[in-house]
Amino acid sequence: MTTATRDFTPPNVDAAYQAVVASLPAADAPADAWLAAFGRWNELKRWVDGETVRRRFREAQDTRDEAAREANRVVREAIDPLVEPHEAHLRAAFLAAACRPAMAEALGEQLFVRYQTAQDAYEPANIPLRVQEGQIVADYMRLLASASFDAGGEALTLSQGTARLTDPDTGRRRAAWTGVVGWMEAHAEEFHGIYDRLTAVRHEMAGNLGEATFVPLAYRRMDRSDYGPAEVAAFREEIRTHVVPVMARLRAWQARELGVAVVPAADVEFLPGVALPADVAPVDTQLTKAQQLFDRLDPRMAAHFRRMVDRGLIDLPSRPGKATGAFCSNFEDTAEAAIFCNSTGGVIDVITLIHEMGHAIQVWESMPLPAMDLRWPGMDAAEVLSMGLELLALPEMEVFFGQDVERFRRIQLVTVLNRLPYMAVVDAFQHWVYEHPGHTHGAREAAWDDLWRQFMPGVDYQGQHRTRWMRQLHLFKYPFYYIDYALAECGALQLWELARTDHKAAMDAFMALCALGGTKPLVAFFEGAGLRSPFTPGLLGPLMERVAAELGI
Repeated sequence: MTTATRDFTPPNVDAAYQAVVASLPAADAPADAWLAAFGRWNELKRWVDGETVRRRFREAQDTRDEAAREANRVVREAIDPLVEPHEAHLRAAFLAAACRPAMAEALGEQLFVRYQTAQDAYEPANIPLRVQEGQIVADYMRLLASASFDAGGEALTLSQGTARLTDPDTGRRRAAWTGVVGWMEAHAEEFHGIYDRLTAVRHEMAGNLGEATFVPLAYRRMDRSDYGPAEVAAFREEIRTHVVPVMARLRAWQARELGVAVVPAADVEFLPGVALPADVAPVDTQLTKAQQLFDRLDPRMAAHFRRMVDRGLIDLPSRPGKATGAFCSNFEDTAEAAIFCNSTGGVIDVITLIHEMGHAIQVWESMPLPAMDLRWPGMDAAEVLSMGLELLALPEMEVFFGQDVERFRRIQLVTVLNRLPYMAVVDAFQHWVYEHPGHTHGAREAAWDDLWRQFMPGVDYQGQHRTRWMRQLHLFKYPFYYIDYALAECGALQLWELARTDHKAAMDAFMALCALGGTKPLVAFFEGAGLRSPFTPGLLGPLMERVAAELGI
């Protein structure tokens, strides 16, 4: 990972922004003057964003590292509050410039749509509240990363415990489930308290913008410009109508294979006759095998992956103190993408690495776009690429799994089916949470339970699902993000369908989407590769039946 050398301190950042603001041309100045000013602003943003992301990445690598925590705290509490009003001032100036149409032609109209959405979410009184929000999220991350419990005489982290839920050994699997659930239940009140603080801060932010709830502000913060809560609610109903019945059939098959009437909670991730060993993909072999996979898939993908390995931009293994989850980041100042995982040697590691590499390929491919703010799509569109690559890689997965590749392909399709209803639960839950400010912990748990029963059939959880939301990072750190995965799955499945008859056409469509970056909102992004919008009524039905046919359920 390359290290930037410029002195990144609050006074230097503030001075750099003041210099850019002072150099702004008059509102009626010609386009070339404004484009030159944009170039200065863009370069400044690349420096600030690159170092900010790098510090967050490093703290995630070891949440116990005091130096890394302090460096990130400075960003969160001193630099971010300085940057936010400068950014708002600059956005307002560019939106008001007389030559805006010429700038939009040169830089992309979507850039100005994004600027307006960001302005609509900006309120100076919310700056200290954003600092509080970041502090609370940091508390959550540290609590989650501290998880350690005994499972059959072995100490496991949360990532290691959840990875073991697919273990074919019943004793190991159930010991891991007991450990995960037990630790979460023991700390449930702490998680409730953190979420109370977060929802209160976010509700106050919304009030400062004149909103009755946080929901409209959350949609602006997610950069959603061509759909809103009504469309998302209709989409969740499509999941209930077209996906939940197929999920019920899968659970019925699973129960029969397990020899039980209803799938036990501890066995929900285990597929009899399909599951692969917990150590099927040793961590120290994953990079080599992934390189072989990308060499087969596409030369550009292969080159991107090789560059990341050579530069140490992929952090795979789970370890004590490492933040949970997985993500892809990009360091704008050094023009690099980086991947963070929690690999333990299981099947999910491979899915996760391919998923995050979908994001990374998009980052590398969209770097030529001049505006830094357009190099990432909205997260709804970005997930089309990560989830799409999971499915496009299926023909080459024998690199990892050899003669067991068909079992892996089945696992991957089950994963697609499993996650859609859960995503709907998470999204509907947070809508309920923010639409009912001041609710009790009991009401919160009841809302989660009600949604779980609607969308998650065929498993006997015996109440053990009630803390599941507490380890869902997105609910705490990225509110209203999670439905993006479900929207994106509609694009990923369409790419998968295309690849089954014309693999090259599907790969070309994928790379074309990567090159779009953030130049299109979600629906136009889908159209850019000839895909149907996820909001198309009935779209999910045929897609789910094709998945069901592949699974034989």
